[in-house]
Amino acid sequence: MLIDACGAPRDREEWSSWWEDGEFCDERLKQLGKYFKHHAVDCFDLFHPERPFAQVAGLRTAKGETKPVSLLIPRLAAGNNVPLFSARAESDPPALTPARAARALLSVHCWDTAAIKSGAVDDPAVKAGKTTGNPTGPVGQLGVIVPFGATLFHTLLLNLPILPQGVNPGDRPQWRAEAAAGPGWSSRGARGLLDLLTWQARRVRLVAELEDAAPGGVVVRQVVLAAGDRLRGSAHEVEPHTAWRQVDKPKSDEPPQRPVRHQPGRSAWRGLEALLATSSPTSDRVSSSALLTQLAALRLDEYVAEDLPLRVLTVGVRYGNQSAVIEDVMSDEIPLPVTALTENTEVRDVVLTVARQAEDLRIAANRLGDDLRAAVGADKLPWDRGQRLGDVLVHLLTPTVRRLLAGLALHPGDADGAEQAWRIVARRLAWEVADPVLSAAEPATFLGREPEQRFGPRLANAEASFRRSLNNILGRPVTTQGRPNGEAAA
Repeated sequence: MLIDACGAPRDREEWSSWWEDGEFCDERLKQLGKYFKHHAVDCFDLFHPERPFAQVAGLRTAKGETKPVSLLIPRLAAGNNVPLFSARAESDPPALTPARAARALLSVHCWDTAAIKSGAVDDPAVKAGKTTGNPTGPVGQLGVIVPFGATLFHTLLLNLPILPQGVNPGDRPQWRAEAAAGPGWSSRGARGLLDLLTWQARRVRLVAELEDAAPGGVVVRQVVLAAGDRLRGSAHEVEPHTAWRQVDKPKSDEPPQRPVRHQPGRSAWRGLEALLATSSPTSDRVSSSALLTQLAALRLDEYVAEDLPLRVLTVGVRYGNQSAVIEDVMSDEIPLPVTALTENTEVRDVVLTVARQAEDLRIAANRLGDDLRAAVGADKLPWDRGQRLGDVLVHLLTPTVRRLLAGLALHPGDADGAEQAWRIVARRLAWEVADPVLSAAEPATFLGREPEQRFGPRLANAEASFRRSLNNILGRPVTTQGRPNGEAAA
């Protein structure tokens, strides 16, 4: 909307002039006001009789069926999607206010599940009252990365891409399409950024009900949901909110870049290497998002301050059962020192070192657990079952890493002190995880299942191996009055 109303900066210097204002100047406020006034009634009316916002007027199925509005909200039970802890049955949908219904509507265009959808009247692709082969919403295939600033204005600008050539000819948001959307849909590539950001992945109609007690006197309990436009090809050139992995040998029908999706149960800080890959790809050929890469260039030219209070939100969805259900929704937010986005800075080195050492500590803790199991003749704990020691350690390390990132964002000159403090705290937390399992080890682990082997699996060797790993990862502990820091419990 901002780009459509005011245009986009053509270069970093122009972007900086917007940023330095600290707020929208009078000229841009007038442009935005004129834009809203012109489009408010005909484009942004949720229940417009001819062009309802992001919907199809009169959309219906052959039998006139509607579905509960829960279908638009992943955390509520609807159809095949039955969350484990949903307290509301499908037969009892919530009554959404227009504002909540609008948010749910945008969400379904982005994240909706795949598989069979109701067939809409006048959709030529309908067979036997349904459409098949529907993909998920396009954002569901991405690992979304959104930079946040200290104010709404700063957040908008951090998410405003610099477009040297301006907006592509023919590119426009869905509400400015030449004709109102109908039941039919197409499979095509995005015409540009505005088209992609407002992609109509579904054909939808919100069913309004009058209710005097509701704000505005209207609620939404039912919806018609059908197949929508399918995004063909890769959005790599225009999608600014995701990291990408270069594929060496893609299949003939696949693009050479694939979006990097977030992993369930994995905190955002564990992906710092990918987030910071703004100048060159990582070892597994991942490059950061276009917006973080742009921000790195702005920082390099000193258009943004080194103590910019930057936060990064990561959002993703994991689908299951042929992408017809949502198994998990991932959302995390971390502070991120903007100086770490640029190469050859002390802050960047420290941040990457911390991320790498934390992963090495996780592996070392898991190996300790495996060694103790081997000492009594048990198999290794499967990666997808039970709680491993490394996972416990990562959980304990997360608040420490967040504090370190926040501290470096505010005080980038304290990188050395931050790294030293990290090594001390990380070692202490590692022993907080290891010491209880060593103390509670079964008596059989003292000699191990093969006592005659000098270096066979036993308690002493497991502990010694873990201690060596800590020293290799964090360096030897600094001693205070003859006692190694962080090893008192050991």
